[in-house]
Amino acid sequence: MTIKGIDIGEALKELKSAEGRKALYTKHREIIMYIIFGVCTTVISFLTYYLFRWIFPDENAVPQWLRWIFNITEVFGTESNTALPVILSWICSVTFAFVTNRLFVFRSEAKKAGVLREFVMFYLSRLFTLFVDLVIMFLLVDLTGIQNGLYEFGAKVLSNIVVLVLNYVLSKIFVFRKK
Repeated sequence: MTIKGIDIGEALKELKSAEGRKALYTKHREIIMYIIFGVCTTVISFLTYYLFRWIFPDENAVPQWLRWIFNITEVFGTESNTALPVILSWICSVTFAFVTNRLFVFRSEAKKAGVLREFVMFYLSRLFTLFVDLVIMFLLVDLTGIQNGLYEFGAKVLSNIVVLVLNYVLSKIFVFRKK
């Protein structure tokens, strides 16, 4: 069986030896590291999302200066229990992702101004995917009014899959591009 020019049988045989595993890792290091740190970022995203969901279960628990975020969807006639936790977990997970992507995935060698450019581009691209995440969670959870933890978890998983793919593409093309 062949997928995208890779013979799966041969690839599995290569995994049986240390040399084969090393060659496979060397050939696909960037994507392997992106997946590993993507999983870690996703875990951080989920943990902090549910932590902030627990800390701010309703509008009364939200500090006055953050209520505008909690009430951001009032224009649609809905209450947004997900917007504030999504934004706060985004800040935590994107900060972790920037550091790990820069150092371990794309092995950026940029200095001073280059790091600042990467930082700005990384956060700008992630702002786009934050918007995607907010829209997906709003459509699947807030707008439907389904108040079921398992359903909300499923919506968050779907949202994270879409965001993960978009983040890789944006990082590869715009942020950590090789000269």
